Order: sequence, then structure tokens, then C-alpha cells
Amino acid sequence: MSWVTAGEAAAIVKARRFAFDVDGRQVLVVAHEGGFYAFDNICVHRQRELTKGVVLNGKLVCPGHQWAFALDSGWEAVKECYQPTFPVRVSDDGIVEVDIAPAADNAPAPSAADGS
Repeated sequence: MSWVTAGEAAAIVKARRFAFDVDGRQVLVVAHEGGFYAFDNICVHRQRELTKGVVLNGKLVCPGHQWAFALDSGWEAVKECYQPTFPVRVSDDGIVEVDIAPAADNAPAPSAADGS
């Protein structure tokens, strides 16, 4: 695990979302309904910055073509794909940290039931 500091929880809650760069990779942290969620900031579809999107009904909506990624998993149900996500934790002193290595594409493992 490679935990990096994203910022103070109170500041991220106030801003609702916060993007930062780690070794050339843009990471987005979203604060929503008491939780924090981290995504690769560049949309898998048309490489738009997700910081310019909105959170609606528990989903991060890309400003490009309105792909809507579930905050808790990165799943986009209509297009059936994932936006890479990262584990997030908040320290006892209110600092939000993101595990940036590796990004999870969240793709489920193939199962024998579906013939994969």
C-alpha cells in the first residue's frame, strides 16, 4: 500500500471535491454524505476531468457525456464499465489519505457461472 495525504477532511468537505497530482497521476477525492471516495480524475470514456462533474444520487457524473460512476465502486451501469478508484481513510486527526498504488479497476473476477 502507498498511502498519500490528500488534505484535511474539513477542507475537502467544504469544497465537496479535491484533485491532486501524485507522480503524474491525477487523483480526485469526493466528499459526499459523510464519506470520502477517490477516483482517477480522468474519465475512462473521453478523458475529461471528473473534477468538473457533479455528484448526483450517489454517483459522480462526468461533464463530457454524463457517464455516472457509483461513488462506492466506480461502476457505470449503463455502459457497464468501471472508473478506477482508490481506497480512502481518514486519520484520527482529520487527514484524508488515499492509497494510490495500484488503482483498482474494480472489474469483478470471472466466474464459472458466467462462462468467463
